[in-house]
Amino acid sequence: NKCKCDFWIHLCEDTDNVACDYAAEYCCGDYKYSASEDTFYYLNSPACYCDFQKFEDVKPQTMNVNSEFTDACDQIEDEWLQSHTREDEKKSLEAMYARLGGDNWRDKDGWMTDTDHCEWFGITCEDGYVTRVDLGGNNLVGQFPVYTRDDPIGNYWLTTKYGLANLYKLVHLDLANNNLTGTIEYAPLYNLQELEEFYISRNNLTGEADALVAPNLYQADFGNNTFTSMRRFEKYKYTVQDKLWWCDASNNKIRQDTNDLLWHMPPKMEHFIASNNNIRGTLPEWQSLNYLKKLREFRMASNYISGELPSFEESYTSLQHLDMSYQKKNGLTGQIPEDLWRTQSFITLNLAGNSLTGTITSLVGDLAVMKEFDLSNNRLVGAIPSEVGMLAGSLKVFNVANNTITGSIPSQLGLLQGASIYLKDNLFYDVNLPAPLSLCTLRAVEAFDLESDPKLCPPQRNALNDFFDEAKGGDWLNDSMWQDEYASYCSWNGVTCDGTDQVTKLKLSTNGLSGKLSKSIADLTSLEELDLSNNDMKGPIPADLGLLSNLSYLRLSYNVFTGTAPAGLGDMKRLQLLQLQSNRITGMPNVPSLNDIKHGLSTFVTDCGVPSDFDEALACENCTMCCNAHDDCYPQQETKLKDYGAFSGVLAVFFVVFCCMATLLLYVIGRYKDSGTNLTRSTRRRMRLKDDIYALSAIGNDSVYKYFVGDNIFGWIAALSTIGVQIWILTVFIKASEVNLQDDKIDLQFTWKCPRDTDTCENKGDLDGTGWAIFCVLMVAFLAKDLISGAKLIAHSAKHRHSRMSRLRYFVGGICLGWITVFILYVSIIYNKALATSNSDIVVNSVVILFIMEIDEKIFGLLAAINEKWTTHAAESKDLITAAPAAKNDKGNSVDEMKDELANQKEEMEAQRIEIRMLREAVLDIQEAKEPSEASF
Repeated sequence: NKCKCDFWIHLCEDTDNVACDYAAEYCCGDYKYSASEDTFYYLNSPACYCDFQKFEDVKPQTMNVNSEFTDACDQIEDEWLQSHTREDEKKSLEAMYARLGGDNWRDKDGWMTDTDHCEWFGITCEDGYVTRVDLGGNNLVGQFPVYTRDDPIGNYWLTTKYGLANLYKLVHLDLANNNLTGTIEYAPLYNLQELEEFYISRNNLTGEADALVAPNLYQADFGNNTFTSMRRFEKYKYTVQDKLWWCDASNNKIRQDTNDLLWHMPPKMEHFIASNNNIRGTLPEWQSLNYLKKLREFRMASNYISGELPSFEESYTSLQHLDMSYQKKNGLTGQIPEDLWRTQSFITLNLAGNSLTGTITSLVGDLAVMKEFDLSNNRLVGAIPSEVGMLAGSLKVFNVANNTITGSIPSQLGLLQGASIYLKDNLFYDVNLPAPLSLCTLRAVEAFDLESDPKLCPPQRNALNDFFDEAKGGDWLNDSMWQDEYASYCSWNGVTCDGTDQVTKLKLSTNGLSGKLSKSIADLTSLEELDLSNNDMKGPIPADLGLLSNLSYLRLSYNVFTGTAPAGLGDMKRLQLLQLQSNRITGMPNVPSLNDIKHGLSTFVTDCGVPSDFDEALACENCTMCCNAHDDCYPQQETKLKDYGAFSGVLAVFFVVFCCMATLLLYVIGRYKDSGTNLTRSTRRRMRLKDDIYALSAIGNDSVYKYFVGDNIFGWIAALSTIGVQIWILTVFIKASEVNLQDDKIDLQFTWKCPRDTDTCENKGDLDGTGWAIFCVLMVAFLAKDLISGAKLIAHSAKHRHSRMSRLRYFVGGICLGWITVFILYVSIIYNKALATSNSDIVVNSVVILFIMEIDEKIFGLLAAINEKWTTHAAESKDLITAAPAAKNDKGNSVDEMKDELANQKEEMEAQRIEIRMLREAVLDIQEAKEPSEASF
């Protein structure tokens, strides 16, 4: 009957004869006349006959319909709907459950129980009748349930079958995403006068799809099945023709001609989708469909449609989505009609994957609400018009990839906020310009398919832009050329490149940088010098910085970097300068000693000095310069001697060994010289006496050190104690001089500065050669006498004419006196070297230390003040002449007469003592001479 229906339908639509009677008979199914009741029973769909009856009213001439059909509509209202019961509905649902594998449904709550069928899962009722069936995705398996079983009671349509066709109040049907199979018998479903929504997508249904399945249908979804054809939109189905606005037949196997498929499309159609089928032919002229004033979406992608695009009239102001992409074989050809660019309602324009030619006109900028623009994989030529940028704010996809488009890429594409831009496989390389910076760096757009193209989007330019963004480049003092869309990055302020456009230097010192240091800096693989000093950069130094193996110059000082410096710094074999001072870096990896030939003490500078901003100063073993929280610095290379105290012990041992060797040498020389000389005892005594007197005069009569000449225990204790006090006091200066740059207890003066505007550290102290010359004069003036006196005592200890005890006293006394003098000299040098910052400082420090040398005289004066006999008795314990210094014999001076007289008397007394001493020696000589003669008798 389908073939007969199609034949008579065409005649019915175009003529006013009996053709419509035959069309109704073959299209609506069988009917039976009851002579006893004088009425017709329509065995399949009385609603179909009713539509033919209504079609009579809209035809140009009166339809010649046989009178036997005139009561079809009345029968629906008067008999058919009135005979419908709730029990019939329940039986229909039970039949569906039995035929569609209900026991295996995912959710069958309430089904086949005593519960009212309106409470079963997926069933919704109004006024006791089923209005909604929602069983989508519920694992229904079997034939589409138009009718599910036959009833042998009778032959009439009212009593013979159960199924969906019996749910006469049904408004919404959703059986999508199941496993329904076979074909659909649509005629009985036309009885569902109130059905508005029909969803059967994602099943395995085949045969014919009929979008006019019910008189009141609004939406029909046949997508993702295996339908092979789609029933024409028949004009006689007047009711549904006036209602249907959404139809989806995509992803099937429909094989029809476009004109047959689109002919008589319902006038209120808004969404028609038939993509991914086998539809063939050319598109009809839009004039033949100009009655579709409400059409918003028209998608027929991935079919076999060919030919040119028809002209678009201005009347199609509602069309929003046009998708004719990827037609198989040759697809659409010719140029895009000019009228298309004037369809300002477009939201989606997808003509990709065809053979379209021509250019993209500047009118594209008028498509103000466009979101998806895809003309990729065609044969378009010319340049991309800059007017595309006018679509900013709406356009989300701009795809013209795989064409033959030439010219430069307009920078206006970078204004398309959140859009994805696809331009691959065109001829942009013919222009010696890169892609706009804003596109390559995704500054505003979501995606750009040429982002990784090294010629159009150089990676080093992208890396520099990332650096710019994270360092808040908009606030820089000088960002010249950094934001230019096409300028070479080698011309950007602070950037230097080699002959191959590889960035070798990036110097942006004192340029207002803030934010963070981007890890993209590691993409500048040829970078040799990086200077970002004196800015306000924060956060950790990225570990990726350690990957720059060619880096020889790294200056990040005077920022606010935090955390631990990258471990990779220790692997930079070419690094010659590393300055990280004045940051908040709390950890430093083990960085080997750098080559300091070029930069000297400025080679490796960190915050390893005190005071520090942290509890402990930064530990940096190989730093050449340590700076503190006040930005004062001190060279760490000059502090290789870590313990001055220990070194003073070594110096003392060396001094004693030297003195021993010198004494031994002098003793041997003296013995050799005196080997041929036979001196009497008296002569030796006189010579010893002269030595003692000389020693006393060398040491001084007012110093406790003179006790070294005598053998008084008290005197020796006083002398040795004095030396001990001096050493103890000098130890304090030694500890203050020790240069531990991480110890905040030291007195070391950080006199160096590593300025913000240069990479060279300078000593800002005023101490120069003049200060050290004054130091030398002071040392000679104050220490030479004691050093010479100590040397003479040691020399006396080498004279064999003295007794062993005398020589020992001379030696020990000379060692003590000489060592304390050398020790004071040593302490003066290291203390001034550590603390003196000016010429006046070195004088003051030297005088303070030299004052310690006078302690021996102060202690002697203290002993004399306590008890004068201690000093006199101690000095004369061996009858030594404690010769006082000779009074000054300045005849021309006006000195107080009394002082002169006292001095003269003192001299006379000393002379008398010497004479008495000599007489005693003479008597002893005589006695010694008599002893041998008496012994002979």
